[in-house]
This record gives sequence, C-alpha cells and structure tokens, in this order.
Amino acid sequence: MNAKLYPVTTDTETTEAVEAAREALNAHETIVIPTDTVYGIACDAFSHQGVSKLLADKGRSRTMPPPVLIFDLAALAGVADEIPNDVYDLGNKFWPGALTIILYSYPSLTWDLGETQGTVAVRVPDDKFALKLLTEHGPLAVSSANKTGQPAAANAEEALNQLGEDVTLVVDDGPRPAPQEDGSVGDSKPSTILDCTSTPYVVVREGAITVEELREVVPSIVTRSELNARNDEKDKQETSTQEDTEQKPTGQEDLDEAYDQWDAEHSGSGKEPERAASPVAGSIADMLLGAVNTATSLAADKKPEVDQKRSRGYRNNTPQPVKTAQAPVKPVSTDAARALVHGEAKSES
Repeated sequence: MNAKLYPVTTDTETTEAVEAAREALNAHETIVIPTDTVYGIACDAFSHQGVSKLLADKGRSRTMPPPVLIFDLAALAGVADEIPNDVYDLGNKFWPGALTIILYSYPSLTWDLGETQGTVAVRVPDDKFALKLLTEHGPLAVSSANKTGQPAAANAEEALNQLGEDVTLVVDDGPRPAPQEDGSVGDSKPSTILDCTSTPYVVVREGAITVEELREVVPSIVTRSELNARNDEKDKQETSTQEDTEQKPTGQEDLDEAYDQWDAEHSGSGKEPERAASPVAGSIADMLLGAVNTATSLAADKKPEVDQKRSRGYRNNTPQPVKTAQAPVKPVSTDAARALVHGEAKSES
C-alpha cells in the first residue's frame, strides 16, 4: 500500500494530518478523510486533474460527478446559484449533517466535476476533522471511499483495502458513524440526496435523514416514486381529454347520423327525402342564385330551378346536376344592395 495513514486522536496529530492533506490536495492528489456518514475520497473541487483522478480511483465515469463539501451554509452562495429560501431553511435545520442538496452551479466557477448538466450537489459534513480541513483549504469534491460497486468504507482499514494503492494518504478517526455517548454505533448510512433544481423538491436517495424529517421543513417534498405516480396520472388525464376531443362528433357526422335514421325509417316506402324550397322571389338569395337581371327589376316569374336534394349521393359529395340561370346576372350597385338589406332607397348619382 502506498497511502500513508494519519491518526487524529490528538490536536497535534490533527494539525499534522491537516497540513499533509492540504499539501496533497494542492498537488492535485486524492486523499481519504472521515465524514459524518462514511469515509470519503476527496480532492480539491477546483482541480480538474484532481477530479479526474478521483473518478479514475473509484472506477467511475464523468456521468457520475462527485458532490462538493463546504464548511458552512454561509459558503453556499459561493458555489450555487438561484438558491430558494426553502433551501436555506433546510440548511439551517440539517447542516452540518447528512443532507446533500442539488442546486444550479454558480455559472462563473472554473471547476469541472464531470457531466453535471450545470448543477452541483452540496453538503456541509458534521465531522470535526472534515470541517477543519474545509475551513483551511476550501471546497472539496468528495465521494464515498470505495471502488464502484463495492460497499462504502466505514473505517480507515476498509478504505485502505480498497483505495490504498490509489490515494496519497488516509486520515483515521475511528469508525463511521462515530460511536454515540452511550457507546452504541448506528448503521453506516450515506447522506440523503435532495434535488432542489425544480419544484416539488425530489428525494433522489433516502439515507441518514428520512423523507418525513425533510417534510417537517418543506411539506411539499416528494420521493421519486411519488413524482412518477403524479406524472403517470397527469399523462392519463391528458390522454383521456385528447381521446374525448377526438371522439366528439363533427357536424358532418351529426348530419350523416340524421340521414341514416331517415333511411332506416323510410326503407322500402318509396319515399324520397324532401327537397329544399326555392328562395322567396325578390330575396337576396333569389338574386344571388340568378333569379333576376337587376336589383331594381325583381321578376317573380323567373324562379330558379334549384335541386338541393338531401340524398346519400349528396352526402358523399357526388356531383348533383344544377341548372344555371337563364340570364347573366348584372352587378348590383352599393345603393341597390343597401336598399335590399335595409329597405332604404337612395338615388344613384
């Protein structure tokens, strides 16, 4: 194993470990440090070379970028953008602690954490050594100390077994989670990950902090399964509305139904559908159908011969013979048209 082990049981050892860690980080190396959940592999968040090495050490691609640890909620605005007030409420409640929050990354930062799609996952760890290192060095890109597909390291020995050939040093501060005052040790759970880039906020992974605890601060928080169920129900409603619209009869379908009903009632009777009546002599419809030669000479004996027989052939757009007017229609002047519509006669100039 190439990694050097640094115990931190005393203040002197802690100071020595912090100095060694900072030296390795400035050299774009990777290290293993304790956090409040599990041991983590860390590098300088602004070191492109360091992040690339971290991903390589874990056997992970750029599609799985590491979260970023900061020393305090006050530093959040330095790495994230468009921070909702609810996020500050969550930070005040659970930071330092096992809550990782996904936000939009501050656009002017020059880091490269991988394929983040413009986001960053941020956390303030509840660990004395980690906070001291973060305060003195700055933000760290940190992921669980294990090879991809293997269990996360809960102590320094497990971290050495998995990453001892890859990292520069391992800081040993006992098992994680740290023993309680009564000596008991809880389950080694990762942090809970909450996506706050859109509403409602979505629990991407439930870990040490439960969904119920999160909802005590922001009641609208949902799990992935709950969000999927909502989306499925919304899709069903939209599909149902679309089908109702498509199945609603059109005007032609209503007309066809009326014709079919007439056919059923009069089948074999020898009757034919009634013909539409010709326009009343002197009406506008009469004139437009070519019944008169001028607007001022309305002849009642020139009734148009119109065939508007309502038949199946008509419905199917089969051409029907229509006789043309016997005489050409003269254009109607504006005054004549007004007289026809309003009954007002006005002398033409």
